[in-house]
Formats: sequence, structure tokens, C-alpha cells
Amino acid sequence: MIRQQRLLVRMAIAIHERLGSRTTDDSCVTLPAVAWQQCETLNRRIRTAVDRGWTLAADRLNHDLRVAVERLRNETATLHCKLQRTSTEHRKATVNDIYADLVALHDEFAQVTFNQRKRVLSVTTEAIELEGIHLGPFEIRLDWTDIAEGHPHNYRVIAVDPHPASSNDRVTHPHVQDEVVCEGDAREPICQALEQGRLLDFFMIIASLLRTYNSGSPFVSLSEWHSIECVECGNMVCGDERRTCEICETTVCGDCCCNCTDCDGNFCNECMTRCGKCDCRHCTHCIRQCSRCDCERCRGCLDDNERCSDCHDHDFEEEAEPLDRNTSGHRSDDAIAPLQPNRVGQVAVPS
Repeated sequence: MIRQQRLLVRMAIAIHERLGSRTTDDSCVTLPAVAWQQCETLNRRIRTAVDRGWTLAADRLNHDLRVAVERLRNETATLHCKLQRTSTEHRKATVNDIYADLVALHDEFAQVTFNQRKRVLSVTTEAIELEGIHLGPFEIRLDWTDIAEGHPHNYRVIAVDPHPASSNDRVTHPHVQDEVVCEGDAREPICQALEQGRLLDFFMIIASLLRTYNSGSPFVSLSEWHSIECVECGNMVCGDERRTCEICETTVCGDCCCNCTDCDGNFCNECMTRCGKCDCRHCTHCIRQCSRCDCERCRGCLDDNERCSDCHDHDFEEEAEPLDRNTSGHRSDDAIAPLQPNRVGQVAVPS
């Protein structure tokens, strides 16, 4: 126990030292230029996809743009906090305050780990369950290197036993994507807690975000957590409405699912084609090529020799030509056979 207390004291001193050192001047701010550039790039790609009719690509890019805008909003909110900061210095936590928070963390969370050399402090929540959806426990990992700056990306929220959304494995919680939590209105309290060194408050705020669900701003809503996006129409489908293409294994809804006339299998539109003869839709596995002209036909529109009707008729005509040239019904060599000389009492016969 004494050894644990000593470790916590050393940890508290190290964090307090980082808390007292600022790497930048309050009068200097860094604009979120990188985040803004990312939004511009995605917006330009969306316009290109729309102009070329790439509907699915445009939908995916729109989703990425929403995430990029959220990050831009977070960075802008952080900048706003700094610009609104009064000239009066916020009260900083003392070594005793930080030590008390470290002790309290062990009472609030089942697991607390820290690494003074790597400047990492993390806690692990209990298994989170929201509206009957099991999400598992989450590790809140804080890098306190720049703790005095209230940096927006100095902590991560990591799923210990991931149960991500079926449509996007990067979303491990309705409000967590790529290990970044959507803070919303909690953004300013989180920044202030970090800047002042209130570690217990910081971890409790993040844990509270993970234990609650805001249906107004999820990356993936809980109602669609086990749903998958239809590759054709973009709608979310689950349960009995879900179909899987038997060729490319993509997911389609019941309305967009295509049935092959031959094998009666389920396929997406991309894996279907039309027979050039009967115009019926078939999967690419059931479509064959004519052995002579390579045109695409279904099995019913090919003969036993894998020929289309045109090639079949052409071959039949070629085979019939030699018979058409001889219409007399006699052997052709009878007309030109030489006659043998006749004698008295003999009839001339061909040789």
C-alpha cells in the first residue's frame, strides 16, 4: 500500500509539473487549417462524384464530411474557449489535489493504469449497455504531455471488447468513431478540466458521455446498430429485409435484390446481366458465351454445342450447301464415264 501511495505521489508531482508549463502563449492561437482543408477536399470530391453520377461514392463521402465537420467544430470550440478566456488565470490543481484525484479514480473505476515515462493515464469503465445494445467496456486513455493546453486530441476512447456497428466497424459507440468521442456541449467543461488539472472531473465527464445516448447526434443510431447499408439504394436494412449477393457478397435490401431466371439466386444489380436473345436477366454465373461469336446468351438460348441461334443457322447452311449443288439424284461420275466399244450382238455399256 505504501509503495502504491508513493507511485501516486510521484505521478501527481509529474502531472503538476506539466500543468504548470505552457508550451504556447495565450496571445498566440493556431487556426484549425488542417481540419478546414480536409472539409474542402471532401466537399470537392463530393461535387465530382455527383457530377459523374456516382451516387454510392457521394453518400460515403458525405458521411466522411460529417465526421470532418464535427472535428472542425470541436477544434473551433477549443479555439473559442481560449479566445474567451479572461486575463485572470484559472485556478490550477495542486499536487495534493491531483493526488486526491488519482486515489479517487481507483474508487470510481474498476481499473486504473498509469505510465509516468510515457505520460499516460487511463481508466476502464464497466461494460456499457445502451437501450439493450451491449457495447462492452471502454478505456479512456489520457496523454498528459500537453495537459495544460486542453488539447482536443490528447485522449482516446478505446473499446476493450469491441461490438461495433454492423455498417461501420470504426464506430464502437454511437458517439465514438476512430477512438474519438463526440463531445457536443461537454467540450468546454472537458477543456477546462484538463487545463486546470482536475483529472477526476475529466474522466467522469467522458464516462458520463459513454453511459448516455443522444439520439440527435450519433455516428450510427442504436436503432440501426445491427443494420447494414444497402449498396443499391443506401437504406439501412436488418433482419428479414437483408439479402446477400451470392457472387460479390454485398448486402442489398429486399426491394433492390435481383433474382436470376435460371438459378433463382439472390444478387445485386452489378452481378446481373441480360441475355442478348431473350432479354431476360440472369446472374453472371448463368450467362454463357457463344462458342463461335462470343456473344452473351443464357443457357436456354444456346444449343447443345454452346452456339447461339445465329451461329447455329449459319453452320447448318454451310453443311447443306454440298447437297444443294447436286439435285439430279444420280451419281455425278455416270455422266462422264467413257463408253466401251461395242461389237455385234453387244450393247454399249459404260466402263
